Amino acid sequence: MTTTSAAAHEMLRDAFARRYRYPPDFPGFSALCRFGRAGHEELAATIAMVGAGDVEAVLERDAPTATDGEWLIQELRAMSRQLWGHEFDRGEGKFAMSLDETPHPLGPLVLLHDDPHQATFRVRKGRVTMATRRQHTLLEIVRCDRWHVRPDGRWLPAQFTFEVWDDGIAAPLRSDRYWDLYWPVHGELYPQLRRVETTDDLGTTTSMSMTLRAWQGAEPSERP
Repeated sequence: MTTTSAAAHEMLRDAFARRYRYPPDFPGFSALCRFGRAGHEELAATIAMVGAGDVEAVLERDAPTATDGEWLIQELRAMSRQLWGHEFDRGEGKFAMSLDETPHPLGPLVLLHDDPHQATFRVRKGRVTMATRRQHTLLEIVRCDRWHVRPDGRWLPAQFTFEVWDDGIAAPLRSDRYWDLYWPVHGELYPQLRRVETTDDLGTTTSMSMTLRAWQGAEPSERP
């Protein structure tokens, strides 16, 4: 059964409101970082994260391959966008929606209309359990299996999977499994660990990880 746009908006707005996010005036931080591929020597860097997508990393020495440094920046940006978030009304909330309440283990399905990416969200107990979006023939799926839950009830993904599928192909082109850990510092959560296992369309799996420590609160213009 599909219900009205108002019910869908209320469900998705509530789930977004329950996300853990840094406060608007949070200046960010710098930290010491170690990262690399499983089975290889770790690399050291100093990183700064000061806004959504606003990150920087200075490596102590050149990475063996350019992709290693690119991976670090990519994942720091992804984490920063998750931690600072975005306003619901400027994003998903600006689209008309409908709600499919057909029983499903991951919860009812919110469908966005007139969205160029045809995004959908499943919501259960005030948390987004799955999100999808399209890029031409590609379908991107994020499924969250575990959460960090703050004492005030706000949530942050702790274990999730990102998959890319192509229409007409029975197996994913790419699958990334994520494990995240956070550490409380002065009342906020700072990223401590991210581990990613990536499996490509040939079944080859690689594992990358980064750990952060010695966080220092940043000034608005601070960089490492």
